[in-house]
Amino acid sequence: MNTLRCKLAGGSFAGLLLVLVCTQDCAHGQTIAPQNNEERQAETPYVLKMTTREVVVEVVARDRHSHPVNDLKQDELQVMEIEKHSQKLPKTILAFHVINPAAATERAEQPSAGFRLTSGGGCAVSTTMHYELVYPASSESGYHEILVTTSRPHVTLSFRHRYYVGETAAPAKPQHQGDVSASLRETACYHSALPSSISLIAQFVPAPKKESLRYSLVIQGDSLAFIALTDETRRVQLDYGICTFDEDGAPMEYMHTSVERVLTQLEYERALVHGLPNLLDIQGAKQPTLTRFVVRDRVTGNLGSLDIVRPLPPVDNGAKHKKTKPPYGSIRGFGSVVPRPEAFCGDVYELPAITAGLPDFWDMDPIGSLYADWLAVPDQVVTRTEGIPGITNRTAWFGIDYHGEFWVATPGEYDFILTSDDGSRLYIDDQPVIDLDGVHAAQDRDGHITLSIGRHSIHVPYFQGPPDSVALVLQVKAPGEEKFKVFNLRDFRAPLGAD
Repeated sequence: MNTLRCKLAGGSFAGLLLVLVCTQDCAHGQTIAPQNNEERQAETPYVLKMTTREVVVEVVARDRHSHPVNDLKQDELQVMEIEKHSQKLPKTILAFHVINPAAATERAEQPSAGFRLTSGGGCAVSTTMHYELVYPASSESGYHEILVTTSRPHVTLSFRHRYYVGETAAPAKPQHQGDVSASLRETACYHSALPSSISLIAQFVPAPKKESLRYSLVIQGDSLAFIALTDETRRVQLDYGICTFDEDGAPMEYMHTSVERVLTQLEYERALVHGLPNLLDIQGAKQPTLTRFVVRDRVTGNLGSLDIVRPLPPVDNGAKHKKTKPPYGSIRGFGSVVPRPEAFCGDVYELPAITAGLPDFWDMDPIGSLYADWLAVPDQVVTRTEGIPGITNRTAWFGIDYHGEFWVATPGEYDFILTSDDGSRLYIDDQPVIDLDGVHAAQDRDGHITLSIGRHSIHVPYFQGPPDSVALVLQVKAPGEEKFKVFNLRDFRAPLGAD
């Protein structure tokens, strides 16, 4: 474990600048005196900034045959929050969007009036037709239960059932420092049981040395209340954790540091407008493919987390794919936390030990996402493994909801074989092809579907139940082929210029 060398500097950005230099050696912090306030007074005028918090709920609608319902209107949906004593409080829908990921033109990101709390998972949301409902968030800290209903008969709605608002005051029983350090490391290298309430944004910044990576990390102004930053005290007390990952998604190194400082009045005013920017350099002989930054406010215990991926080379659709053997023999075969273009994207969930079949993942909160070119985890014992790197330590009672797209160049009937331990299903273009649900040892089941030339969606929900062994393999036999092979999305890439 390394400790970051932390320097506090002022004046370079429009706000407080924290320069965190990550090195192999441990070093203690050093404070650099800020510039004179009179010299900086004219740089930024006094600005009052009003913000609001919003909840964004993604909703999937299905009919009695589990087919998508894509024509609901705003007045057919109602949103409520369930308060104490089961009271249902109606909420006003501020915005309503029908999101179709398969549309030729992507919807521009809607501007936020303030801090937005999304209750959806990345993979499912990016590939599934759904509705986006926006309403004002509660100002009270803690979890808030959501209920969405529709007036249209025989329609079932699936959505995340709660969101979290961070504390704005110190808890009655503060955590022990040892527990805080362990929690910070767990959050950085795996995931946290406490949802993020500190909003972060980041971008790459050119570094003076080729062997280092530099990032600008900003705690947004809308989150200042969640780091207990007020006009009365203006005190910043933050703990930082950084975990780096290699290109296979395995953790490489964990680093941490702490920052404690009282802002000047001008720095506080700038933070309200621009947030708290942080400049971070990570040095080392082997640069990480993915870096996860975690910020924890020492007063409230609130967390912020952000993954930064090193720029990847563009995919050459004209190049021949180099055949390699599937990653057999490791639970890592379920995927990597490093995003990959044209790959399966799977939202990961931790399940209760009583799970007997595939749940509706849309009704649950994901803990992270994985990316894989293929689903090729053979029947294997996993009692001595360490779980899925970067996501969870579990080797039992977890689920992965895979989504993807592929291109068919040869029309006709495609045969599939799905192998799993425990339950899984295969959907193509929202049509069920194979059902292998339930708690069972590794089993095979086949299915077939006729596909036309063009783009198609694929969906493979999977869950691992009791411990000891896992399996998930998807094979395909295309028209005119004699043998099955592992279904690799890179073998079904869209040609250049395809819609």
